[in-house]
Amino acid sequence: MLLARASPTFLPSTSSPTPSSQTLPPSASFGRSQRTGGSLTAASPNCAVRRPVMAAAAAAVPAAKLEDAEALIDSVETFIFDCDGVIWKGDKLIDGVPETLDLLRSKGKRLVFVTNNSTKSRKQYGKKFETLGLSVNEEEIFASSFAAAAYLQSIDFPKDKKVYVIGEEGILKELELAGFQYLGGPTDGDKKIELKPGFYMEHDKDVGAVVVGFDRYFNYYKVQ
Repeated sequence: MLLARASPTFLPSTSSPTPSSQTLPPSASFGRSQRTGGSLTAASPNCAVRRPVMAAAAAAVPAAKLEDAEALIDSVETFIFDCDGVIWKGDKLIDGVPETLDLLRSKGKRLVFVTNNSTKSRKQYGKKFETLGLSVNEEEIFASSFAAAAYLQSIDFPKDKKVYVIGEEGILKELELAGFQYLGGPTDGDKKIELKPGFYMEHDKDVGAVVVGFDRYFNYYKVQ
């Protein structure tokens, strides 16, 4: 949710047609005409229009070896870390993390820890860091649960409206800290709905937004 790790290597070309396509004026049409890279291309029975497989080409180029780690570290002011699989794996701290964070802090670097797991609030994640022996301030933690509440604040979501939550405790805690009214969450996990024709379900008319996160208690009631 917070970091988009998309490489242009895997994106189709949008600037020019492929070498195997023929760019022709609209009047020259035979076979099936296609739009490739913003140009009108006409494919003859003997000329197949193919999109470039850029990923395969990039895979053939080896990544450059990091020669000077010290210079790289010195050139960066802020380091952003994912949590699961980077800082910890489940409830186990990954080897080398404490030494790495201590080194960066000793150099005056700013550290930010991000996660798209909305089941915990920043305070709850702070406790997890502490349990693992890491000293991390809540201000250094950016969880998707907090991002949802921060977004509602940024758009001046009315405080007299309610937020319906499809998610877990982390979202509820962050909404409460931000001063928003909410309903739903885990407490609606046991609620059921009659799946029959003509059934009408009453809705709270004060709900002005729905926040959706990971929910282990998802059901048809919440869908309605």
